[in-house]
Amino acid sequence: MIHPSHRLVVLTALPLEYQAVLAHLTNLETHVHETGTRVDEGSLPGTPWRVALAELGEGNTGAGVLTERISSWLKPAALLFVGVAGSLKDDINIGDVVAATKIYAYQGGKVDTSGFYARPSVWESSHWLEQAARQALRSDDWIVHIRGRRPQPTPRVHFKPVAAGDVVLNARDSPLSLQLRQNYNDAVAIEMESAGFARAAHLAGQLPVLTIRGISDKADGNKHAADANGSQPAAAAHAAAAAIAVITALTPPTTVSSSGRLPVGATADIPWTNREHTDTQERDLKWKPLAEAVEVNWRRQAGSSFRGGPSALELHLVPVPSTNRIEVRKLAQLHEQLIRIGRENKFFSLAEHITSTADGQHAMAIASGTHQSSSGLTVWRTGQRSAWQPLPHDSMGGVLDPDELPLQISGMLTLLAQFPVPNPGDIALGIGIDPATMVSEDKVSRMPRNSVQPWMKGDHLRVHPDETVTMTDLAANRDDIAEELAARLLTNFRAPRRGY
Repeated sequence: MIHPSHRLVVLTALPLEYQAVLAHLTNLETHVHETGTRVDEGSLPGTPWRVALAELGEGNTGAGVLTERISSWLKPAALLFVGVAGSLKDDINIGDVVAATKIYAYQGGKVDTSGFYARPSVWESSHWLEQAARQALRSDDWIVHIRGRRPQPTPRVHFKPVAAGDVVLNARDSPLSLQLRQNYNDAVAIEMESAGFARAAHLAGQLPVLTIRGISDKADGNKHAADANGSQPAAAAHAAAAAIAVITALTPPTTVSSSGRLPVGATADIPWTNREHTDTQERDLKWKPLAEAVEVNWRRQAGSSFRGGPSALELHLVPVPSTNRIEVRKLAQLHEQLIRIGRENKFFSLAEHITSTADGQHAMAIASGTHQSSSGLTVWRTGQRSAWQPLPHDSMGGVLDPDELPLQISGMLTLLAQFPVPNPGDIALGIGIDPATMVSEDKVSRMPRNSVQPWMKGDHLRVHPDETVTMTDLAANRDDIAEELAARLLTNFRAPRRGY
């Protein structure tokens, strides 16, 4: 599986834009979403990236819907929209490239007898991606990525705002042109998808996005003539080359490890940072035996009703010793923060309704999606942090994939470490599956399956903790800890029936 931290998504609207980017990719494979949305994913030679490429069609509405779908599905480290646009300024020439610093949705407004009053929406591009683009495109070296004949003179790159609406503008003296000059005077290009793209990315949380457009016409009544001269394919090739230069300059994060299916926390904070000298620097991992058993508040005790729901992986971090208590008044504040953390880390999707509660014992946030209580987060007054999330599943039941399981656990550990509660010195880790009756060890790649051999050894599977690690070790060795927890869970799953 491709780690989402090593995947970028490039979106396009037109076939020629799609082909311009596709020409740079190798080792292609096609992925099909359950709704039929298709992406081609390939390697970008000379980089560690896998680039997923999609053609969305024209218009902001479709771009918004499909941006949300693809980002929720593939969980990329970043999104780029690459294509062509019309110029709004005399000094922005055909063949030039615009990297959008802002996206205006210019069609919002109010009309009355006295005229039109603009009520725009605006989104800024990701600071991280914009800075990477400025560095990558500062010199003319990026043109080496242009496929075909090198243009003369060299196209210029402009970091300026772009206007996006569902109108093809091809007249400098039209009411729309006047509206853009009066109300969006700093916009240098106009196109039809980036407003939907930017809105969807904004609603998804801290997902880095950038629009890169090649200028194919001057929006001055001569679009047909410009198109006839091949300006669109050339502009698409220039935009693709600029995007490839930017991607080549990016370095994937080295501390994130999660699968494309369950990528909790993959890019929630800083998408790519040199962490060589941070507190998460790798160090020796030391497991210490527990002096005495600890009490774990398992998922079923959290008061969630999930009868008939999907089998869920549950993970619990229990402070050792459990001597400090979180004040009840602070628990009352925590349940709303759990929703925010879950949303930002894509643990809860935008399509899910989240309910949150707090009482004298715990604060909880639970997602109600296809199945009630399919995912959830809890903080107990004892300081225990808990998370549960469905296993990959089909109509035959849940799947324990030895390759996928450590990645899911690693993502959940990342999330739990972000809870706004005091960090104890040591923690014990409990892991389990509930309900476990229709779970089988298999490969996610084989789904959907026609037959299974379910566990059928009991109502649930629980691996109680018998060792502790420090919170510092957890931060520095999250993937190693996830591998160990996965091994313990699989060992108990494969063992003959006994008490758990």
